Amino acid sequence: MIARGFRFKLCPTAEQEALFRQFAGVCRLIYNLALEQRQHWWQRYERETGQRLNYVAQARQLTDLRAEFDWIRAVYVSCQQQALRDLDRAFANFFAGRA
Repeated sequence: MIARGFRFKLCPTAEQEALFRQFAGVCRLIYNLALEQRQHWWQRYERETGQRLNYVAQARQLTDLRAEFDWIRAVYVSCQQQALRDLDRAFANFFAGRA
């Protein structure tokens, strides 16, 4: 089997570039908020809810956050969920000694 790769150069318009920046900014915000929550607020969350703070819990909170802010809701939810999955994988790798 031959594996091939293709490279394409994007030439976005100014409107598309602004949209790319918005997507990246919101995903970065979601990642950083989730990271802060895991670093500083996880004990309080577990004490109040009796559940562990993981991807599922943070994705549930993402739904509430999207309902509250229109500018977060403007970005596709799959991108935001992927940011949470990436963070969850980073924590799992760290605690498993793979990082």
